[in-house]
Amino acid sequence: MADISRLRNIAFVGAHHSGKTTLVEAVLSHCGALARRGSIADGTTVTDHEPEDVAHAQSTQVGFAHCNTGDMDITIVDCPGFIDFFEETKMALTGVDAAVVVVEADPSRVVHTQALVGILDELRMPHLFVVNKMDRPGADFDATVAALQEAYGRHVVAEQLPIGSAENFCGFVDLAEMRGFRFEGDREVDADIPTDLDEPAQRGRTQLLEAIADFDDHLMEEILEGIEPPLEEIEKDLCAECAHDQILPVLAAAGGSGAGVAALVRALERWFPSPADAPHVDAEGREIVPDPSGPVVARAIKTSIHPQSGKITIVRILSGTIKADATLTNVSRNGEKARSGGLYRLQGKKQEAITEAGPGSIVAIARLESVATGDTLTSNGHKVLLPRPPHGEPVFAVAIKPKERIDEAKIFQMLARIVDEDPALRLQRAEITNELLLLGSGEQHVTIAIERLARKYKVEVDVAPPAIPYQETITTGTEIHSRYKHQTGGHGQFGDVWLRFEPRERGSGVSFEEKIVGGVVPRQFIPAVEKGVREALLHGGSGHPVTDIHVVLYDGQYHDVDSSEQSFKTAAGMGVREALPKCNPVVLEPIVRVAVTVPTPYTSTVIQQLTSKRGQILGMNPDQDHPGCDVVEADVPQVELARYITELRTATQGLGTYSWRHERHDPVPGNRAVGPKAAV
Repeated sequence: MADISRLRNIAFVGAHHSGKTTLVEAVLSHCGALARRGSIADGTTVTDHEPEDVAHAQSTQVGFAHCNTGDMDITIVDCPGFIDFFEETKMALTGVDAAVVVVEADPSRVVHTQALVGILDELRMPHLFVVNKMDRPGADFDATVAALQEAYGRHVVAEQLPIGSAENFCGFVDLAEMRGFRFEGDREVDADIPTDLDEPAQRGRTQLLEAIADFDDHLMEEILEGIEPPLEEIEKDLCAECAHDQILPVLAAAGGSGAGVAALVRALERWFPSPADAPHVDAEGREIVPDPSGPVVARAIKTSIHPQSGKITIVRILSGTIKADATLTNVSRNGEKARSGGLYRLQGKKQEAITEAGPGSIVAIARLESVATGDTLTSNGHKVLLPRPPHGEPVFAVAIKPKERIDEAKIFQMLARIVDEDPALRLQRAEITNELLLLGSGEQHVTIAIERLARKYKVEVDVAPPAIPYQETITTGTEIHSRYKHQTGGHGQFGDVWLRFEPRERGSGVSFEEKIVGGVVPRQFIPAVEKGVREALLHGGSGHPVTDIHVVLYDGQYHDVDSSEQSFKTAAGMGVREALPKCNPVVLEPIVRVAVTVPTPYTSTVIQQLTSKRGQILGMNPDQDHPGCDVVEADVPQVELARYITELRTATQGLGTYSWRHERHDPVPGNRAVGPKAAV
């Protein structure tokens, strides 16, 4: 079992196309964990091993890998950057102790890291920034660092100064040591500091020391007195303050070529804490001591299901030691027992069997069938519950049904497995339309889930926009006499009712009342009349349910022999169908209340979007939880919002999001065609 002080659990996070996976591949290669380095273009990287990752040339789920530097054993969690998979990243971050935030060498891309950094700040997780793709044309390290400082404060500070950029990116100056390095592949050799960088390097070092000195009074005194602090003191402070998330160093790299990777690996070793120095807390805020001989406490951070080999659950062990044949208690599921079917360490899709794992380890456990992502696992009798990050509400949905009738029986089971792997997905029945809906965090999120369903379980589905739950109501009243009489020999059928129809206030629903006098309709038949009315109102003249209507049964006739519940039910249904066209019916469309959160520069764009969708703007206020953002509230017809999250993210560079709730139904404006399966 590994010495806990030698362990490092680090997530690589960043915006879409920032180069995280390529950088991870470079780190693994530099540490000797790979015989041959893979590439995104060839679909051969370790962490992007799923067919959907390869097909879309991006991470669609969390990937796990590990490497050894000689001094340290590093577990790397490669998190997807596309906004649709942000919920997956949030869960993975609960299993690590530090994070590398990868950002392109382009100041305009810094804004795309705000949600990630916000989560890291909430978790108080140590992190550093890597300005990646320094070898690309137009790379601008200084401007990117300035944008990071503007976004996250003065304690974001460059620890390196790159030598050259784009095709001339050939080395860097270590500002703590004031030494120059030149790249030879992914190796570094000593080099002189270029004379044109003497002044920028001195200025950068001063900024670095001042940032460090904010948390070290002795260093501050040395700086004020003009004393050159010893390198040992600088390195000690840099390690301690980064490990405690007090300063945020910035490094330069080019993952494609491996330039800067050696320095990054040294930073991971020195600046980030071991699990012993980064304890986690339970749901009540109590610290969990990472004791290998103590009770087991572990968190499930990812679930993966293979159609043949079955389910594996990736867990972060916080305390205790788990053996390959352990029996664990699922505290999140009322103490259900779960027996391990094997213990593994993951290198991408490769599973390396191990016999036991202790605190700080991230391992995969086979066949924990009753365990879901986010669950807390303990040893027998130990009761502790770990906090579970809340999932964001879905913002995109599709209606699905199997293409082949033979798949109808198994589609629910297979979809349940897909949702088990990705709890940010939801599966539910629509209340009014009864469609089977798959909901997720965005259009690509749902699309890839459907691709995975077809690949893994050979279930092909038809996908369509969800039917809009239109309704129908009446605007005037009427009275109807309806008689059902049918004679076929023997007992016949006879039911006779007089019904009054009256409109109700919007949102009141359907009500039924009987005012029968003298038993003209026997009491035992009145429930059948109500049932006939309500069933007929499920399908109005336009095919939509009828609502906000009051129906009164006030007269009728019956036959001693031929009357029955069925005959009165039929008569009532006939009466409804005859009455509705006479009551000036109107179709109602659902109106939803949306709250759009967006950076202030995009507020006017959002207002224009919502207005073009027949939205009624209700207000705009600064977002108290996210400085620099506004919240725009509006009432919008649901039919206009089917692809709104995609349109919103396109218009706001992926920075906008929204929540919604059903508000009411309003009449559809004149001349707008609707139908039971209105396209959205």
